[in-house]
Amino acid sequence: MVGPPPEDNDSSGGFFYCLINNSKGGTVMHLRKVVIGLGILAIHLFLIVHLLNAFDETQLQQFKKTSSCQKCDLSNAKLNNLDLSTASLSSANLSGADLSNTTLNWVDLSKTNLSGANLSGANLFDTNLSGANISEANFTNANLTNATWTNGKRCKTGSTGLCKQ
Repeated sequence: MVGPPPEDNDSSGGFFYCLINNSKGGTVMHLRKVVIGLGILAIHLFLIVHLLNAFDETQLQQFKKTSSCQKCDLSNAKLNNLDLSTASLSSANLSGADLSNTTLNWVDLSKTNLSGANLSGANLFDTNLSGANISEANFTNANLTNATWTNGKRCKTGSTGLCKQ
């Protein structure tokens, strides 16, 4: 049997006391501990997600010098409003990257992870996207004319925001 809730003058904070009863008996939990535990968990998850999804600055500098970064990690990188024509980024991780308004003509993005990337307004004329992961990627107003789509088929002339095959 579960005891009574703490008195108002109890240092455990009667307001934060939470009593959960079920048919098999009861379990007493202090809401304060639960809230603190959830806060600590949220902070840890935030740090893990941001540390795991950060791009490698060395690889970004290499890419800027050579226009080649195959199998590299540029996740969440800000690459918007750039001319990256003829770059080689096959099998790279560009998840969450900002490629909005970027010129990506004749770029090799085959087998690249573009999940959650922003490609709105980008020019992907004759770009190779075969085998790329484009889940939740934003292609709003992106020019996809003559691009090789993820399924290996060419996008027709006039493909904007959506590959017309």
